[in-house]
Order: sequence, then structure tokens, then C-alpha cells
Amino acid sequence: MAKEQTAAPPQPDEVAGLATSAAQSELQNVGIHTDEMVEALRDRGSELQQLLEDEIRQRPLRALGWAALAGLVFGVMAARN
Repeated sequence: MAKEQTAAPPQPDEVAGLATSAAQSELQNVGIHTDEMVEALRDRGSELQQLLEDEIRQRPLRALGWAALAGLVFGVMAARN
């Protein structure tokens, strides 16, 4: 008797790649260009990063205060759990 060989299940990264390709294809079919969206998000991210850097350079003590406040809030939240 010959043994039947079964195909190996797809790996998670293969499934993710197929899903991404399918999603991009469907979005392009309805007129949404994901490449342009990604580029626009990168530009906005760069602008936000530059804005934050400028603000921190102009007011370093205020930035330090906000960072301390954020740390305190997260610390209190973590201590409750």
C-alpha cells in the first residue's frame, strides 16, 4: 500500500502575505491605492516627528514634565493591576 502524502499546512507568514496581497488587490479594485496611503502616512509621521523634536528643543523642561507625568500615570495604572 502506498502512503498518501498530505500537503504541509501553510506557514503564518505565507498566509499573511496572501491576505495582504488580496486586500491590496480588492482596495485597488475600488479605487484605493494603498501605496499612496502608506507614503502619505510616512510623510505625516515625519512631520509629526519634526514637530515634536522642535518643541522639545524649545521647551526641554516642559517636555521633561510631560514625560514624568506620563510615567506617573502609567505607574499608577500598572500598580492597580
